Amino acid sequence: MVARSGGQKAASTRSRAKAKETEGLTLDFERYLPTVMSSLVAKLRANAAVFFTRSYGVSLAEWRILSFLAEYGPASAYDIWTRSHLDKAVVSRETGTLSKKGLVEIEAVKGNARKRSEIRLSKAGSALLKRSFDEILRRHDNLTAGLDPASIETFLRVTRHLEERIVHMSDPSSRPLSKHAPVKRIAKNGNA
Repeated sequence: MVARSGGQKAASTRSRAKAKETEGLTLDFERYLPTVMSSLVAKLRANAAVFFTRSYGVSLAEWRILSFLAEYGPASAYDIWTRSHLDKAVVSRETGTLSKKGLVEIEAVKGNARKRSEIRLSKAGSALLKRSFDEILRRHDNLTAGLDPASIETFLRVTRHLEERIVHMSDPSSRPLSKHAPVKRIAKNGNA
């Protein structure tokens, strides 16, 4: 038999109390934020993918690359995938497709030892973005209809907060910042 110190006994007691507190509970996926947000993003992406393909003949990823170039100007593929949070392979594939469609121009950077290329919007790419601009704003307005500006700002603030907290999700020593985040708020009785 192994003797326990007072701290180990207290931790063991807390662990048993926590297990008892969550016994019989299951996650309420309508309140569990990672699932709620994943579902929202999946639905937004699916809707946008259909819209951009049908309306403008580009994929959602292609449109995001075009928009990135419009906002930041000429960039390398590395700049695009790191700053726009797109997958490296997607950026590589889609910039090639955009080039074939004449929507971007890709030019090797002279004297660059890493053989980097600079990607820039073509006139056709700029024209596509200009044609789509009013419709993009209308789609955003339709999505946010019924929300006042303060609600949208709150949503953006909460989203930024959650993004900053992602790195702490696996930290076993991390404690909730508020009393309003106990497990019971995202769990329901499994027998119900």
